[in-house]
Amino acid sequence: MRWAERIFGGQKTSNLDEEFERVRARAALGNLVIFRADHGCLVFPALAKDSVSPQMIASVEQTIPSTFKRNVAVIADTKWAGQASPNIQLANQAISFFGMLVGFTFIGHSVWVFNGSANLLSSGCRNADLLIVDSASLVQLGRNWRSAAQSAMRNPHIVIHDRATFKLRNLN
Repeated sequence: MRWAERIFGGQKTSNLDEEFERVRARAALGNLVIFRADHGCLVFPALAKDSVSPQMIASVEQTIPSTFKRNVAVIADTKWAGQASPNIQLANQAISFFGMLVGFTFIGHSVWVFNGSANLLSSGCRNADLLIVDSASLVQLGRNWRSAAQSAMRNPHIVIHDRATFKLRNLN
């Protein structure tokens, strides 16, 4: 499958849980979904598994094995997705581990990204098995972000992607 991107218009409602339910449904179809500030979505379809090297698949499998499909919520910069021509280069600049997220989708995990603002936190983390937080986003999160996220998650496991070391570290 050729890498493509599609933008869905925002359907801003007063019910963020319903909006994120649509985000999770799109992610469950194998897409990497970016929830934009205007409540629209930027959707990157998963790469075909046979288009990726076995070494890359093995690397991603070591991080989050595909034996159990997980819902992965990500808190990271999403401003780039609202630009006139969002693309993979902008995604890689804004989210230093974007390639890792793409890898999670091609081994079958559902992945969605949102900016982590207080009004989105519970809805964005709902039903997640894993929350990955970009270390650059930590400064914008409120004091009680961790408990708000964990209370909404299906399995409250939080990791921080450390930009300095390019490693995931457990927060729990």
